[in-house]
Amino acid sequence: MSLLLIILLIIIFLVLRFFNFHRAKSVLLCSTILLTVLISIGVIPKYLLDKLQQDYVAQAPIHWQDNNAIILLGAGLEKVGDTINNVDSIEPPFHAFSRIYAAARLYNECIGTEQQCKIIVSGGDTQKLGDTEAAVYKNRLVSIGINAADIITEPNSLNTWQNAQFTSDILSKGDFDNSVLISSGLHIKRSQLYFEHFGVRATPIRADYMSATVSFIPLGYNFALTDFALHEWIGFWRYDIYNMIGANQKRIDAGDA
Repeated sequence: MSLLLIILLIIIFLVLRFFNFHRAKSVLLCSTILLTVLISIGVIPKYLLDKLQQDYVAQAPIHWQDNNAIILLGAGLEKVGDTINNVDSIEPPFHAFSRIYAAARLYNECIGTEQQCKIIVSGGDTQKLGDTEAAVYKNRLVSIGINAADIITEPNSLNTWQNAQFTSDILSKGDFDNSVLISSGLHIKRSQLYFEHFGVRATPIRADYMSATVSFIPLGYNFALTDFALHEWIGFWRYDIYNMIGANQKRIDAGDA
């Protein structure tokens, strides 16, 4: 995404050069160079990521009640080929395991208080692999000792908005007193916004933290970090625009669902 933006700016620069817009061409060239440098040395990704995650550095206190829901958001799937046995398996990607671990940790903490606790795993077959995130993540949770009877799957959502929409339906029918929302650090802010839109006031818990280090040495990895962060910020802007034009479903106040 960030590279595409830079390529677009270069194309615009070439067009301006072709039509001899010298002043605009110079401004655009300097802006493109500056943008590329600030991304590559980590200044821009650090700013964007910090703004997304800084409110969630410390874990918010969780007050377990009689009937608790731990909402685990999927982070995609990977199709892993076994060339020796000629068998493919579908697994969570590496960045999903922090979310799975966090859900299991909080579940064990919750049942340790002798309260009722369910894990709601939300995620459909977003990559058309033939299995859903909800089912695959549930299997992982069961394999590390979580009671299968305490796992509820939401297998239809294909994005964060639908995670919130479909999970809110489950919560409204489950008579839950308390809910906890688990996702990655850079994703939790947007997830919380979407869930609150559907009337879900959940305690947000980040499962991990992604940071960029400012360095005098340009790093290609910083472009990837910028893309991750921009994906989240575009989600915020899209939400605001859809609200302005009335494209979003009507907001539900907490307690009305």
